[in-house]
Amino acid sequence: MRNIVPALLSIGIGFAISFFGLQSYSNSLSGKPVFAINETVDTQEETQLPEEEETTDTENTQQEISADINEETPSIEETIPEEDTHENIDEGEEAVEVKATTSTSYDSSNIQKSFDNWEAYTKDNIDLMSTFTPLDEKGATIEKGIFLTLLRTGAYIPIKSVKEEKIQYQLTNIESTSDEKIKKSITSKAAIAHQYFKMEGKKLPDYNFVDLEGKAHNKADTKGKLLVIKCWFITCKVCVEEFPELNDLVDKYKNEKIEFVSLAFDKKDELIEFLETKEFKYPTIPEQKDYMAKKLKVKQYPTHLIIDSNGVIIKMVNNVKTLTSELERIMGK
Repeated sequence: MRNIVPALLSIGIGFAISFFGLQSYSNSLSGKPVFAINETVDTQEETQLPEEEETTDTENTQQEISADINEETPSIEETIPEEDTHENIDEGEEAVEVKATTSTSYDSSNIQKSFDNWEAYTKDNIDLMSTFTPLDEKGATIEKGIFLTLLRTGAYIPIKSVKEEKIQYQLTNIESTSDEKIKKSITSKAAIAHQYFKMEGKKLPDYNFVDLEGKAHNKADTKGKLLVIKCWFITCKVCVEEFPELNDLVDKYKNEKIEFVSLAFDKKDELIEFLETKEFKYPTIPEQKDYMAKKLKVKQYPTHLIIDSNGVIIKMVNNVKTLTSELERIMGK
């Protein structure tokens, strides 16, 4: 009986040593540390935005021109893949009043069946620079900067819905069978929209413009007024096509404290000659390419900015339709 107890103890100790040795070996094969069996480390790399190529192709639906911008190194949440350089004129709103009174939704599978379907859908429904309610995949409201950052990963597309007379965009997964061009399109649109979104809330960089008629436009002149700026150049087809609608805005708000100003690439003499053939009611400032690209960080043309009476950028958009709806929202008309 005395010999049985030591024997049992010896067997138990041997079994424990064997089990521990087997577990250690298994962990070494799987690459896990012996004393951190379930420990994992998540890492995330940062990628800086590449500079875009400059183009002045007047046949593009939306003209884009790269700015020589020394942007700050993006944070982890701003990390994105290389962006496409095509942007379309779209429409949309974050809490914007519309006529529909019931919830409206779209079939995301049909939208993703082809790139043509996607283009047709976004042209009529999506404008990431507008004011809208951003929703995550589960339908919960999220911050717009986060929404745009997630779109820039290329994992989602935005789907429009209308609820209680307000427009909202919801993140929806891109299907594995979707055309790769859909992914490139949305990452490009989201990257530019995010750049413009980051400018909102910032002070308008110092300026002292002199228009074609010799009138000065500076902070003292525009203090207490809403300032609307259009960025353009003569050979930008879309920029020029907007003139009639922009003239209508000038007429609509002529009795309000709003000042409309346009900044152009072109030289004074070229603009004077060109504007003799095209009516444009905005006072125009010549040779402002550097200010637009480097100070305002404009990524495409046309671009419109709305600046409040304190000199803070409220909105930065890329088409006259969205500019019009944003002014109506701000002015309550």
